[in-house]
Amino acid sequence: MKKKILIIVVSIIVIIGIIAIMCLPRKINKQPELSQIRAICNLATLKTYYHNVAKLEKKKDWILQKDRDLWIEYTGITTIGIDMSKVEMKVENEKVTVTLPMAKLLSIDIDEDKIDQKSYVYSQDNIVFKNEITAKDQTEAIKQAQDNMKKEVEENPQLLKIAQERAKDLIERYIKQLGELSGNTYKIEWNLLEEQ
Repeated sequence: MKKKILIIVVSIIVIIGIIAIMCLPRKINKQPELSQIRAICNLATLKTYYHNVAKLEKKKDWILQKDRDLWIEYTGITTIGIDMSKVEMKVENEKVTVTLPMAKLLSIDIDEDKIDQKSYVYSQDNIVFKNEITAKDQTEAIKQAQDNMKKEVEENPQLLKIAQERAKDLIERYIKQLGELSGNTYKIEWNLLEEQ
């Protein structure tokens, strides 16, 4: 009987020991990866919305026509982010050096959902001698407005800096969280480039 009790007690102690070992926090032996840093930069894009107006003044071709004006009001969307191919990372023991380029304009789009017939404002045409505003004219007006919006973003260093800082913050959080999981304290050194 004593032998059975001893076996049961030893078995319980072994089971408790195994459960305790399984419940201990485990160190993850993982370092920051450049592919993850680049994915984070992709997530860190900054979208800005602009109320934009495309304008066109179409002069008459001959005396009996009228000069025409066209306004197209729309919402322009710019996407600002980091060129991921220029992001570099070097890991040496507990030191992580990240090179992060300045953000740049990645794309310019039109919010198609918010553009309708009310967005177009035309001046009256002559009933007989037409000076029509063509689709080509409208396309050219929008292109010019988009070019102006592009120039405005590219000449706004504060906006580009905000996008770069946003990417930096997300990368820093990723590295620190990875360090916490692996039991390492990574020291991050930044090489923030000012040029694109």
